[in-house]
Amino acid sequence: MSESQRARIRALFADLGVATAREQFKTVAETTGVRITSVAELEATTAQTLISRLESRVASRGRANTGNSWDDREEDTWIDRM
Repeated sequence: MSESQRARIRALFADLGVATAREQFKTVAETTGVRITSVAELEATTAQTLISRLESRVASRGRANTGNSWDDREEDTWIDRM
């Protein structure tokens, strides 16, 4: 994992209020499917997946989640643009 990835992950965890190492490791496992016990175990490809998914969580914060994937979609579909 690069230093820039590490810094971005730290910032995203801070934005989401994920403060403790235990919470962070749990979040890594939930979002990537990879269990780690040390930050040094996080590889660059997994870190990028984590960053992408954490960014999605930050972006969706504050939006109502109806539980309906059609209603909760973030972008217009081709049918919306007609």
